Formats: sequence, structure tokens, C-alpha cells
Amino acid sequence: MKKIAIVFTGLCLIGILLYYLFGLFSSSVGWYGYKKWKYRVGTTSILESKNRKIFVKHLNYQIVDSSNLKGFHFRPYIEKGFRYGYHSMEETRIDTYTKYPYNLSYERNKKDSIVLNIFPEDRVKLDSSDVNWGYLKQPYLQDTIRIKIEGVTNQKGIIKIW
Repeated sequence: MKKIAIVFTGLCLIGILLYYLFGLFSSSVGWYGYKKWKYRVGTTSILESKNRKIFVKHLNYQIVDSSNLKGFHFRPYIEKGFRYGYHSMEETRIDTYTKYPYNLSYERNKKDSIVLNIFPEDRVKLDSSDVNWGYLKQPYLQDTIRIKIEGVTNQKGIIKIW
């Protein structure tokens, strides 16, 4: 009987140890492993931007030279740059110590396989950018920006934003 109690206690202790080790491992490769709070991010919808209280303004746009864009939804806007909180993606830390405090963002439907890329010659019109994102010193565009639309099923077009 004493041997059964020792084995049962040992199994319970091993179970508790494994439970805590799994939690530690999960944290190191999960949220804390990726360190999401370190990097600047942007929203993908105007509603999310307004909920985070970083929305600045809507931008005007026009789609030109397009084909096969039935049901395509696009809406550009400017928002304040931000990072996630230290412990949650729901927290918002506005980027105040940066040369480019504003993001050029856009809301779009992601159901169709369409890629949007800022034209290389238009990236220089932004204060800083990469292929998909534009960063601004001021909450407005100084010149018209063009974005190329390319889709899997022969969707094409150009979006002009001002």
C-alpha cells in the first residue's frame, strides 16, 4: 500500500512539473519568443484604427486602368504608427519617438488573391517606405501615390491616392 502511495505521489509531481515546463516552453516560443511588442505594426481596417484611437483621416483615391476587379474593396487612410503592448496585442503603444510617426494604410478585402505594391518611383515621394507600407513625417501626402494591383486571375489596375 505504501508503494502505491509513493508511485501515485511521484506521478502527480511529474505531472505538475510537466505542466509548468510546458507553460514555460510555450511562453518562450509564443508571445515572448516572437517579441511582438518590439516592432511597429499597422491596422488593416479603419474600424480597428478607430478602436485603437490612432485613426487620423481618410484619403481620396481613384482606380484607373483596371480589369477584372469585380467586388474589389479598397479604402486608404492615415493612422498614427504604433506597437503592440508588452503583454497583449490588444494594447496600443503609439510610436512617439520616431522620425515617421504616421502610416499610410489601407483597408481591403482579402478574400481574393490580389497583391498591392507601391510603384518604386512613388516610394521616394513618401518619407520612408517598403513595398507595401508607407511612413510619413506629417499626417498628409505631399504628392499622389500610385499602387499597382496584380491578381492571380488576371486582375490588374492602378490605384491613385492623394
